[in-house]
Amino acid sequence: MSRFHQKFNDILRKDSGSDLIHFTFHFGNTKKRCVVDYETGYSFINIKDKENKLVKNRMIRKLNKKNLKYLMPIHKESLKSFKLLFGNKIKNPQEIVYPTIFIPEEFRKPIKRKNRIVFISTTNILEDKIFLIKGGLETLIAFEKLAQKYPKWNFTILGKIPSIIKKDLPKNVILIDSLPREEMWKMFNESKIFVQPCYQAPAMSFLEAMWFKLPIVTYNCWANDEYVDEKNGILINPEPLNSYIDEYNVPNYTKDVLEKIKENSNKNSKKIEKAVEKLIKNNKLREKLGENGFNRVSIGKFSIDKKNEKLRKIYETALKN
Repeated sequence: MSRFHQKFNDILRKDSGSDLIHFTFHFGNTKKRCVVDYETGYSFINIKDKENKLVKNRMIRKLNKKNLKYLMPIHKESLKSFKLLFGNKIKNPQEIVYPTIFIPEEFRKPIKRKNRIVFISTTNILEDKIFLIKGGLETLIAFEKLAQKYPKWNFTILGKIPSIIKKDLPKNVILIDSLPREEMWKMFNESKIFVQPCYQAPAMSFLEAMWFKLPIVTYNCWANDEYVDEKNGILINPEPLNSYIDEYNVPNYTKDVLEKIKENSNKNSKKIEKAVEKLIKNNKLREKLGENGFNRVSIGKFSIDKKNEKLRKIYETALKN
C-alpha cells in the first residue's frame, strides 16, 4: 500500500465527523457507512490478481460488509464486468450512476461556428498505444482525405501524435499538441463536429462535446453506445477486433490487439470518412444531433440535477439503514 493510501486510511479510521463516505474508484478501510463507485471489476482487484482466489475472496468479504450501503457502477458495462468477476456473491445493492460534468455558460456563449472538426487524443502522455486506442490512426487517415475534398474545412487533432506516423499533411489538417482546458472549450465552442472513434468509452470527452452541441462520431463498442446513439451522433461498427474485451468485460490492449487496430485502420478510416462527410453536408442534421446531446447533459440522464437526485436518494437510503 502506498504512503498516500496509508495516510488516507488513517484519516478514515478516525472520527472525522462525517456520517457517510463516498469512495470513487477505490474502496478504503472504514467502519463508517459508505458507498463506492467504480469503472470495472478491476477497480477492486488488480488485474494481476484476477485469478487469485485468496485475494478475490478477501475482496468479496469486504464488499459484503454491512457498512457498505451501495455500489455504483458508472455504466452498464461496469456492472457486467463486476458480475463476471465476482458472480452473484455480492449482496449489497447496486445502482448505475453515470458521470457528469458541468461547463459554465461563459464558455458556451453562442458564436458563429467555424468549419472545424475536432478529434482529441491525449495531451499528457506520449504513448503510441493511447493514440491507437483513441482511434487516432484511422481518424488521421480519414482527415487527410476529407481535407482534400473539403479545403474550406479545418480538421483539428488535439493531442500528441507518434512521430513515426507524422508526415506531410494538407494545410487544413491542424495538429495541436496540447491546450489548457479553457482553451479547449473555446475550440469546442467554435467547432461543428466531434470525432472520437475510441475503443473504450471516453465519457468526459463525450459529455464535453454534448455541452457544446457537437454531434459525435464514434465506434459502436464497449460502453460508447450508452453515451452516443442515432439521436446525438453517428455510431460506426468498426472492423472486428478479436480478444479486445477480456473474460471480465474489460478492454485489453495487448500487442496483438494494437497490431490489429493498425491493420484495420484503412477500412475503418473509410467508415469515419463517410460518417463525417454525412454531417459536413447536412447542417440541419448536425444541429439536431447537437441539440439532442445538449439536452442530455443539461436536463437529461447526464445532467448534474439527475445525478444529484439519484445520489440524494442513495445517500438517504444509506443513512437510514
